[in-house]
Amino acid sequence: MNVAESPGKIRSALLPLLIVGATAAIIFILMATRPELEAVKAPERVWNVDVVEVRRGTIQPKLNLFGEVVAGRRSELRPAVAGVMVEIGENFHDGGIVRKGELLVQIDPFDYETDLAEQRSMLKESQVKLEMLRRDLARAKELFAAKNVSEQFLDGAELDVLQQEAIVEQREIGVRRAARDLADARLVAPFDGVVNAVNAALGKQFSGFGADMVGELIDTSRVEVRFSLSNDQYGRLLETGKAIIGLPVAVTWNVGGRALSFAAVVGRVGAEIASTTGGVDVYAGIDTDGKQSMLRPGAFVAVELPDQAYTDAMQAPDTALYGEDTVFVIKDERLAPRSIAVIGYAGNDIIFRNAGDEPILDGDLIVTTQIREGGPGARVAVR
Repeated sequence: MNVAESPGKIRSALLPLLIVGATAAIIFILMATRPELEAVKAPERVWNVDVVEVRRGTIQPKLNLFGEVVAGRRSELRPAVAGVMVEIGENFHDGGIVRKGELLVQIDPFDYETDLAEQRSMLKESQVKLEMLRRDLARAKELFAAKNVSEQFLDGAELDVLQQEAIVEQREIGVRRAARDLADARLVAPFDGVVNAVNAALGKQFSGFGADMVGELIDTSRVEVRFSLSNDQYGRLLETGKAIIGLPVAVTWNVGGRALSFAAVVGRVGAEIASTTGGVDVYAGIDTDGKQSMLRPGAFVAVELPDQAYTDAMQAPDTALYGEDTVFVIKDERLAPRSIAVIGYAGNDIIFRNAGDEPILDGDLIVTTQIREGGPGARVAVR
């Protein structure tokens, strides 16, 4: 190797090192002179919530049910005697209001009037004959006492009187039967009510004996509402130890865009469990003050009656419940969990008592907004 070529080779070997060193120096200078970034602390999230203030006390929710209006008394109207219809009562038509004793249907009374007259005539004849036989018996007793007739003659006279007395009794029964048939030819209203399902026309022939129904009469002054209680509801009412019969019931009939309210009282409980609902039917009599009500059987109504009363209890919307036994109260603007025991329901509300070491106090604000991302200690603001 020539001495002249040696410096060039040395420079070629040192050039990459110089580049690397210069690059490292530049990077060092940039790193040393870069601005330092300060960490920015994110603000704590605040949840807007709805709350309800709770206080302990006795809570008695209402059972909101639906029922049907039924007739407390109705009667099928059937002529008890045969004949042709010759008169129809003025109010005897569907929806007509009739009073007790008012004429509904008149069956042709001619045959029954003549039969009654005939029975009375036969009775009078038998009574006259009986009087004659009694006189004969009195003479027979006198003659027997004077020993002018035999004992057999006296016995015959007594037997004739007894037989005639039986005939008189039969005639009296015939008169009463004929009088009843004549009265039954006039079908009258058995009580005040509203007429329904009329099947009557002048000249129509009826076979009698109650075979033909000419209509029915509904007593709208004695209407009831029938509703069903589930096994749970019925059991809760029984747990109170108080009689179900006599409980007040509020009835609402929504008709024509109006809500008509009626007061009722439980009058009786069904004898069997209803197979369709698994509960028991309850009947509440509606107070009509003895007057014909505007309510009609078949109307569907809303029913409200008092449920079981819970003492030392609190109430809140069911949206306050987390899991099965936790609610949150607000302490120092943060969520604080509280353990509870749910003991009942009132519509969409839960009824509960304290169940943890840290009790809910009167006046505490319970959060009713569900915050799935939040939890104990989360900061909140009341809306």
